[in-house]
Amino acid sequence: MTLQSKWATRVVAVGAIALAGILPIGTTTAGADPSTPDGAGIARLAEASYASTQVTVDYGCLVTFPGGSATMPYSLTFKVTAPSSVPPKGLFGIAFDPPVITPNPTFQSDVRDVELRFRLPSNASLLGYVLYGGSNLSGATTVERKGDVLVLKAAGPFTANVPFDLPTLAVGLVAGSTGVARSATGGTSVDNPSFRWVRNSVTPGDPPNTLRPLLCEPPAPVTLSSTAIG
Repeated sequence: MTLQSKWATRVVAVGAIALAGILPIGTTTAGADPSTPDGAGIARLAEASYASTQVTVDYGCLVTFPGGSATMPYSLTFKVTAPSSVPPKGLFGIAFDPPVITPNPTFQSDVRDVELRFRLPSNASLLGYVLYGGSNLSGATTVERKGDVLVLKAAGPFTANVPFDLPTLAVGLVAGSTGVARSATGGTSVDNPSFRWVRNSVTPGDPPNTLRPLLCEPPAPVTLSSTAIG
């Protein structure tokens, strides 16, 4: 791929994301200023009807403690922005905005290595992605691609009882020929969870600085967005 075609692909990806009302600068660094144009600017590449939906994911979370383990409920409500429809082979974007999280000081002094997994539509091709926004972030915030799953990672640590807001993950896609392009939670089980972190445990019986995982997966995959192709 030539330098010119790489640049063109990047602009197309960012332009597709811009359809969701996002104007990112094309960086995967959290906290980037989304109002700054990329290069000569971002053209809106098509017209589509976008809407934001609040989607609650109810997880079952595996927690460990001295002498055993248990499963506890935990919920996160995501704001997901996507078009209701897109033409075949059309460009579109999806934005996944996680909620503000406040770690419970009853269970931990801080949390770290936070991960959220998002499964992309199987009948769409990924052009690119950006992170933007967020607050009270510490450590690196990155995205890792694993096939059709994007993993949002935040190293932390995040102090208990202090709210933090992970950045929004926005993706640019090109639709397939037909069907419905659905995004969903990206895990499969507590061994490959849709949401996880590592807690610095304050559970009685744990020595100071004992790190224990929180591994969360809904009973079944949760659809986050649906875009009709055609």
